[in-house]
Amino acid sequence: MIYEPKEFITKTGKRLIIKTPEVEDARQLIEAMVSITQESYDFLIAHPDYFIGLRDDISKEEAFIKTNRECKNTYVCIYDEGRIVGNCELRLFTMAKSKHRCEIGIVIAKDYQNEGIGSFLFDEMINIARNTQGVEQMELDVVSTNERAKHLYAKKGFVKVGDIPHQIKLGDGRYADGEKMVLFFNK
Repeated sequence: MIYEPKEFITKTGKRLIIKTPEVEDARQLIEAMVSITQESYDFLIAHPDYFIGLRDDISKEEAFIKTNRECKNTYVCIYDEGRIVGNCELRLFTMAKSKHRCEIGIVIAKDYQNEGIGSFLFDEMINIARNTQGVEQMELDVVSTNERAKHLYAKKGFVKVGDIPHQIKLGDGRYADGEKMVLFFNK
């Protein structure tokens, strides 16, 4: 799904653009994800090495962007003067027994956190999901120690429904537990 460009002004006055990325943004998106996954390593399922591996063959990232432009999912990037500083994805489940569910994921560069961007993106994606026929709940996974993220999710109406022991394994062999959170639209 194409998300038309919207301007967002941060708490500190930065003017950002939020929109569906173009296929030509693939290389820049890879570099943004390398940087973000390195700086937020303990909280993200994605590993920097995955994105580093895409540098030599950007066709996978181009295909990802193209697919998301053509399907019912909503994938947006956050741009500051043309530079990608984060992204958010709303994925609709497609199997017959799970079409009532969707999942959201978000990453924002550290220098842009606490600026209201996450809150804005969640409001936008919640609105899209609520207006998607048949969708009854939005889900996400969060690392248990990510208090800032959990606070935002709770503020948006998400409730913890379960624990995910050893959700991610860090490079040094440590595990991080996770939590499953859900926003129910019909409750």
